[in-house]
Amino acid sequence: RSLLRLSALVSCLSLVALTGCGAVSKGTDTKSGGVSRPTEEEMAVKMVQTIFDQYAITGKSENTDFINLREYHNKVQSGFLWSNFCGVGVQYYMCRLYPEDAEQKEIFRKMINNFLFFRQSNPASNAAENSVKYHSARGTVVNLGSGDCFFDDNIWVARNYLRAYEILGDSWYLEEAIRVNNWVLSGWNEDLGGIVWSEAGLAPGADVQHLERGLSANACSIMVNARLSQLASTPEESSFYLAWAERFYAFCKKMQNLPDTHDYWNGIHTVYKDGTFQDGTINKVHYSYNSGSMILANLALYDCTEDTEKKDAYLNDAIMTAKAAYKTFHTYDAGSESYYYKGDPWFAAILNEAYYEMWQRGMESAETYMDSFAENVAAAYYNREEETGLCPYQATRKVTWDKNESYVIHQTGFAEQAVLAALFRIS
Repeated sequence: RSLLRLSALVSCLSLVALTGCGAVSKGTDTKSGGVSRPTEEEMAVKMVQTIFDQYAITGKSENTDFINLREYHNKVQSGFLWSNFCGVGVQYYMCRLYPEDAEQKEIFRKMINNFLFFRQSNPASNAAENSVKYHSARGTVVNLGSGDCFFDDNIWVARNYLRAYEILGDSWYLEEAIRVNNWVLSGWNEDLGGIVWSEAGLAPGADVQHLERGLSANACSIMVNARLSQLASTPEESSFYLAWAERFYAFCKKMQNLPDTHDYWNGIHTVYKDGTFQDGTINKVHYSYNSGSMILANLALYDCTEDTEKKDAYLNDAIMTAKAAYKTFHTYDAGSESYYYKGDPWFAAILNEAYYEMWQRGMESAETYMDSFAENVAAAYYNREEETGLCPYQATRKVTWDKNESYVIHQTGFAEQAVLAALFRIS
């Protein structure tokens, strides 16, 4: 594998701070019982390297070099599109942790290249002009994806293409993000608002899950369109994307648990009845990445608008949602006598991203939130399985292999939390 920088960093790991291997974390080299605690940076580098050791497949096809992540650490099966864009999210923050490191960017580029193997073979067949969609399953060559096309997968791919444009500067990534977004927008329900889970959900015979207009796709659409508004080349284009971001935002607010809390529900069911699609019940499940996504969406819209009243509303919602999420998902484990973040580790990582963006802006309580995630990932680090280096599903417990710990998505969740903790400590 071409992972020279990571390998070099791992070889520098010890029980003391890193020497000559990037920035050194502040104030975390505490001692207990004569043994030094690794810094957040040391833990992050080790955990990211474990992702590559246990899951990464590096190769080249049709002159496209790639890093593909397997779905499980102990099986050959390729990871799905979701699993791979979760991994790209980890590497994005590694590029921010080491902004001058060309090898980190090269790893990021290869992981982004891997998306092309999920790309549809015939974009010209799409009804939406200048659009492209990505399938859930990986093809053996570029542009040969297969399986369902999920709107939430695709808008998260668009988000990562915008990150690729930020890190690598190639205009193709921006253009591809626009094409993917165009396909997602084509799924908008003009009568009810929002987009359903997958392309299959556009048909009357779809099942309940495919018909759900979930917060995942709709909240991420706010982030993507807000960012496209900032990157637009004309005022008209900027207004177009901002209007879409606001439409998605208005729909997502229907899923907020008000006035009881500021948590967000998971989605709104769509019912096909009497020849039309109609609003069904709200799926009243709380997931941490829904709250995290809406905090990020609020901050994105705050940056895009000059309306003082709107800016105040976006900021207030971000603050209140952050407080609610901390109360809902930061949970006490009596067995270990410590706190942890409950639920899927990757879902929690998106909430961690939101807290990190809040902290960068100096917002209320954000340092407390970031400290809590640093402790969460430290618990996961110390509870890793010795042979594989993989983390438990619940940070404060040992690996039991009955909680799908072998899934790459869970492991990338903790790895991303670790990199965010490192960024927090060294800043």
